Amino acid sequence: MKKLNITVIFFLSFALSATFLFADEDKEIKKHPGYVNFDEIEIPGDAEETVEVYIRGPLLRLIAKATEHEDPGLSEILSKLLLIRVNTFSIDSDDASKLKSKISKIEKELEKQKWEKVVRVKEREELVNVYMKLDNKDQIVGLVVMAIEEDDEAVFVNIVGETDWEAIGKIGHKFDIDEFDYFSEYDSPRKRRK
Repeated sequence: MKKLNITVIFFLSFALSATFLFADEDKEIKKHPGYVNFDEIEIPGDAEETVEVYIRGPLLRLIAKATEHEDPGLSEILSKLLLIRVNTFSIDSDDASKLKSKISKIEKELEKQKWEKVVRVKEREELVNVYMKLDNKDQIVGLVVMAIEEDDEAVFVNIVGETDWEAIGKIGHKFDIDEFDYFSEYDSPRKRRK
């Protein structure tokens, strides 16, 4: 019985300390200039298909370590990131119109915070906005994708941490983020400014 109590106390202590560590890490991530708050984006309760990815610090470092021999380039990219967040879910036309107004609100905030819009696709049934946050050395420190396909799917992505133009394609391929395919069609902000 004593062994069981000691084991339970050990695991509770570990879980509690991990909770505090993650809480501290979440606070740091939320202060980072590359972080975008998607809390207003609610996944509809009747969404038939949803994908939620929320990979932060320790898990990113673990994935980086695991891919070190297989893909050293990807490993290095992941080791510099603080967060990869992907929310994909099915929507109908009512959901799409509500989400468009929320996206518009988020866009205004991004523009106030000097995010740079690098991709905008607006067609009858498709809306894609991609923003990146650059530091004063033109280093990408944050990336946001907000995409809606009418009566079909919504995609929200936030990558927080140091990355570069070429790395974005690798991240998109690794985590199956189709919207990052647009990046191959455009020059990097550095090239455009020269």
